[in-house]
Amino acid sequence: MSDHYRLIEQLGRDLQPVRRTPAPGTRLLRWLAMALPCAVAASLLVQRTLTDWSQPGAALAVLQLMLAFLLGTLAIRSAFSMSIAGRRSISWKALLPIGLLWLGISLSSMPHGAAPTHTDDSVRCFTFLLVVSLPMMVLMIASLRQTRALQPVRSLAMGGLGVACMAVSLLAFCHPFHLHPLDFVTHLAAIITIIALTIITGKPWVKVP
Repeated sequence: MSDHYRLIEQLGRDLQPVRRTPAPGTRLLRWLAMALPCAVAASLLVQRTLTDWSQPGAALAVLQLMLAFLLGTLAIRSAFSMSIAGRRSISWKALLPIGLLWLGISLSSMPHGAAPTHTDDSVRCFTFLLVVSLPMMVLMIASLRQTRALQPVRSLAMGGLGVACMAVSLLAFCHPFHLHPLDFVTHLAAIITIIALTIITGKPWVKVP
């Protein structure tokens, strides 16, 4: 028995204090500081024309950009909150009005009787959203892996939504103000794809503790 006590005493001396998990707001700021520069750098790989902010409709485009960024930050904060036991995350019901408002502005920015857009333009939009989201997706999965989310799929889905919204925010800097229906459908398809890829890719890495 004395050997057991000696072993316990030795192990106790080797113990190190456990680092407290940073608050979701702190984790959000750290993620933004790393993810946004990486996404901007990735955007240089896709050929796009910068937005002319002097055109009519700039005010609505700025509002749409701000809504997408706000929705993204709230979704990412909620994903980080889900990964900590006892933390109350932001409900999807609270995010729904912001998403519906963004959706309404997007629909209102479709001009009536506009000339059809080229398929290549929509493909470039889809490619842009996926390319800029990839580094943010990797950083999101790595961040969630640090605390082993209690609800991995929900956390990854919320994180994927945040990544998609950040990608849409960056797209506003290199996209015409007026949307064509094919553009709009392409953007929605890209958002769904980013969320699905985040869940599928992150599920093996982000596990229940």
